[in-house]
Amino acid sequence: MEPSIKGTVFAGVVEALAKCLAEGRVTEGELGRWLTPADRAALHEKILVSNWYPIESYRRINELLRDVVGHGGNEYLRELGRETARKLMAAGIYAQFEYLQRTEVANAIGAEAKFAAFGRDLRRITTLSSAILNFSKWTAVPDPEHQGGRYWIEVCDAQHFPEVLAWRSDGLINEMGVARFGGDMWRWDRPARDRIVFRMQRDL
Repeated sequence: MEPSIKGTVFAGVVEALAKCLAEGRVTEGELGRWLTPADRAALHEKILVSNWYPIESYRRINELLRDVVGHGGNEYLRELGRETARKLMAAGIYAQFEYLQRTEVANAIGAEAKFAAFGRDLRRITTLSSAILNFSKWTAVPDPEHQGGRYWIEVCDAQHFPEVLAWRSDGLINEMGVARFGGDMWRWDRPARDRIVFRMQRDL
C-alpha cells in the first residue's frame, strides 16, 4: 500500500478545504493549480473514517490551505493540528486521547518517578501514530542532552512524512499536552530526510 493517512484525519482536511471553497477563500482556479483530479474528487466523495487515503493528496491539500488561506504561514498548520486534536478528543475514537485523563505522571511522586511515569505515558500515547499512519515509526526516548528532565518523540522511516504533516503533528501533540503543561512543550525538527524529532522545550 502506498504511504497513507486514515480517514479520521483526512476527512478534516477535506472538510476544511470545502468550507474555504464555499466561503470564497479558495477559488476553483486555485484548486486546479494545486490539486490533481483525484484530490479534487475527494471534495465530492464521502470520506470514510476507516479507509486509508494517499499522504500525497493530504500534502497537496494542506499546502494549498497553508499558502492560500494561511498566507504561507506554518502557524496556520499548527492551529489546524490543534483543531484536529480537539475533534479527535471529542469523538472518542482513539483510546490514546481517553488515556490523557488518567496518565501515570499525574499520580507520580518525586522527580525520578515522574520522569519514568511520563515516559510510559508517552509510549502509550505515541501508539496513536500507527492507527493514523501506515508508515513511519514513533518512539519516545529520553533526550540525551537533558538527562532526567526531557524526552524526544522520534519518528523514524519518515522519508514519506511531508513537512505539512510535521507542522500539523506539532500542533496536535502540543494540544494533547495543554492540560498537563498549560502551554506548548514540543517543537519539531528534521535532522535527516528519514528522521523527525519532536523535542521538549523545557524540563518536566
